[in-house]
Amino acid sequence: MSILVIKNVDASTNGNYTCIVTSSTGTDSFTAFLQVKVPSYWKRTPSDLEATIGKDVTFNCEADGIPIPEVTWSQSGINVKMLSQQKGTNVLKLKNITKNHEGYYLCEASNGVGENLQKIVQLFVKVPARFEEKFSVETVRRGETASLKCEVIGDLPLEITWAKDKRNLEIKELDRYERFETTVEKGLTSEVMIRSTDRNDGALYTCFAKNDYGRDERNIKLVIVEVPARPLDVRVQEIWSRSATISWSVPYSGNSPITKFIVQYWQEKENGQRLLEQTVPSSQSSALLKSLHPGSPYAVTVVAENEVGQGMPSQTIQFVTGEEAPVSPPTDVRVQPKGSTSLLVTWRPPPKELWNGELRGYYIDYKVNSSPTSYLFKTVESSSNDSYEYILSPLMKATRYSVVVKAYNSAGAGPSSEEITVKTLEGDLPLPPPVELVSNSDSAISLKWGKSPSHNVPVTGYTLHYKKKNSEEWNYVHVVASDNNMYTIKDLESGATYQLYLTAVNQFGRGNPSDYLSITTNPKGIGIGLPFYLNLAIVVPVTASVVAFVVVLIVIVIFVKKTKARKALERDLTTMQSGKVVTYASGSQRYIDMEKARRVSNPEPGTPAAASIASYASIPSRDLELRVDDPRQELKSFLPPQMRDRPLPHPKPPSLKKRGDSHLYDRAD
Repeated sequence: MSILVIKNVDASTNGNYTCIVTSSTGTDSFTAFLQVKVPSYWKRTPSDLEATIGKDVTFNCEADGIPIPEVTWSQSGINVKMLSQQKGTNVLKLKNITKNHEGYYLCEASNGVGENLQKIVQLFVKVPARFEEKFSVETVRRGETASLKCEVIGDLPLEITWAKDKRNLEIKELDRYERFETTVEKGLTSEVMIRSTDRNDGALYTCFAKNDYGRDERNIKLVIVEVPARPLDVRVQEIWSRSATISWSVPYSGNSPITKFIVQYWQEKENGQRLLEQTVPSSQSSALLKSLHPGSPYAVTVVAENEVGQGMPSQTIQFVTGEEAPVSPPTDVRVQPKGSTSLLVTWRPPPKELWNGELRGYYIDYKVNSSPTSYLFKTVESSSNDSYEYILSPLMKATRYSVVVKAYNSAGAGPSSEEITVKTLEGDLPLPPPVELVSNSDSAISLKWGKSPSHNVPVTGYTLHYKKKNSEEWNYVHVVASDNNMYTIKDLESGATYQLYLTAVNQFGRGNPSDYLSITTNPKGIGIGLPFYLNLAIVVPVTASVVAFVVVLIVIVIFVKKTKARKALERDLTTMQSGKVVTYASGSQRYIDMEKARRVSNPEPGTPAAASIASYASIPSRDLELRVDDPRQELKSFLPPQMRDRPLPHPKPPSLKKRGDSHLYDRAD
């Protein structure tokens, strides 16, 4: 028996051991395998590492022993989990590391012999300054507050700066710009607030961040949106009678696409306006306005609209549509005889909204009733009066005439009024009687008048019309004709002004009004029963006026005499100095140019005097010199120019003021 003792075995003693025995008869052997179990030991020990976020990390951990130990990796922490292991090399690789990879890692080797090997290492993840979002767009309405926020991720300490359009943004106290910074778990947040934004605040804002490990930047596009600007260059391209084309230039959109245009237009009227609107797509810059009224003034503006709202309207432009002939005849047409050879035609204009333009005048068509001949016509020019009158003359005595009236403008004549048939009188109406004041008191006015010429037709009575000044209601009194034509109006108000006139009546009707009188009653208790020429209310003003006139006349005469004397003296001195003798002819005279014709003052429109003149305005001025009894003369009576504000005999409306140069036409062609 042989025994082999091996002390302090180690891994090197592992192997096959063979015992050989030899004798005289032969040789034999026995082989036994010796396996020595060696506890795990480190061949490469892992160490702590530092790495930047996003990089790859490799941990080397290598152990040996008999049997070969098994090497595993785990991450320390509350939740320990096994990480991926690369077999054979015992290398732990972490790719694209994040902050979550930071911490402690355990490398453990075990082969069942002795205690396990363990090595703890730490991974430090360095996070440079970084923005997760690199670009954004912020939209704010003009006038509101804008908030620009940057949140940077990275290890502290971090530094953030701002720039506007790549220029450093300096934020001062009491400025519209304010800046706030807050530390968060992952880094730092910086916010810039802009109060009451305006158009200039719209820009590219950049926030720059940096720390010890790197730097980054983030861009924010701030868009200030507002309502569009007012459209420019608004024009009327074409105008027709019932439509018009409007064009304009597209304005600044307010950083928000224009969604539509609104064309606002209205007809300019005296009694109010109605706003009309027409919507136009944003792709167009013109519009066709339809359903307009002919011959009417219009105003138009254009408004642009986007998602923010409507902008300011453009400049207002005016235009007038083309005219069309009136579509309505004159209204309230009346015809009444004014004598044996004349008819009085009165009418009112058509409704203004049916003029289709500006009226230029009226045609009065007339002919003998049932006559096969065409109408004759007279022309009356348009005026601002709300009623018109015209006297057709000379006509045939006691003859029926058919009369129509129609309005016309520059586009043509409108429809005719209904035909009215009236017969001229068999005799003439009485002429206006001459009226004068007899006396007045504080409550009464006494008048008298002479006989009215009546063309051998007796006057049957008179009508006295009177009213208080500024009153609209006329009072009238019927007086029977007599040899002593006189009447006293009683129960009047003291110190008040009254307006009066007189008309005469015969068997054929009522004649034209007399001269207009304006009389003021005396104050209470003064001048009772006195004749008007002794009334202090008349005597005092007249006397004062006469005295003033005499004083002015005396001053003028003295001044003229002194001026002539001074000029004569200067002329004599000049003659003496020059040595010349001047002989004055006894027959020398100075002539003053005088106006050869005095212009007749025009009565105010709407007064009775204006009515009478308008009725005969179509007669040439030379015809005024004809005799009253001339059958060709249209004018039957002349009214004094001082007759104003006197209404026509009821129901006669206010009259037309017509120029004296108008022409009369016998036929429409």
